[in-house]
Amino acid sequence: MKMNFPKIAMHVMAVYSVKGGVGKTTSALNLAMLSALQGRRTLLFDLDPQGAATWMLDGGLPKAHKADMKRMLKGKDLDARLFDTSYKNLTLWPNGPEHADLSLELAEMKHSTERLARLLERLEGQFDEVVLDCPPGLGLVADNVFEATHDVLVPLIPAPLSLRAALQVRDALAARPKAPRMSAFLSMVDRRRGLHRQFVEEHGAELPELLPEWIPASSEIERQTVSRVPVTYSQPRSDAAQAYYRLWRALHVPLAD
Repeated sequence: MKMNFPKIAMHVMAVYSVKGGVGKTTSALNLAMLSALQGRRTLLFDLDPQGAATWMLDGGLPKAHKADMKRMLKGKDLDARLFDTSYKNLTLWPNGPEHADLSLELAEMKHSTERLARLLERLEGQFDEVVLDCPPGLGLVADNVFEATHDVLVPLIPAPLSLRAALQVRDALAARPKAPRMSAFLSMVDRRRGLHRQFVEEHGAELPELLPEWIPASSEIERQTVSRVPVTYSQPRSDAAQAYYRLWRALHVPLAD
């Protein structure tokens, strides 16, 4: 597969799957938090109209969700959409259900598969890292994601349908003349369960993009939805936070070589 790295100096990473319920938002949130904690100017770009990442970080932020998305996709009024969170170095691009028709808006525009990449190019110099929290499914939004990113990171739980979804992402990328790099990782892993261990043993060769780093099923992660504070910030020494740190390192060390 030929990799297409966008002409953007800042690193753009999409947390993406065609399947929901695999830990995309939790992972995007914590990876963005780790980036910010390491002093990188970081943008968490919420592309999912469910707005879960926005809900986790929008305490006290102005409600700008009704801004004209078409104007922004054309590179206009971008600063009005960027909000500093309460965390140093972490900026949010919010989203909500009023933008559930983003694919329809994209379809009406010229260069419809390149709008996100062009938008991000206009943010060049403001950020070192962009983390995209993506909605599930294939389509025009996914095409924009694939065009704009350096890395597509696919979370999957140790279950056959989740593996199938990861393979579908790989097939979608392989069908492109150029594609970003794909990596996958297991989330919500319970090592005490034999089925989880068996999954890795049986399917590791089937999905060579699967990283050895994995995220455990964790009560600390579950409590994030109550505290609305990333575990990598609130409990940096916890097993879950350390697992995200190892995942971050696995994704970024090769970039510096």
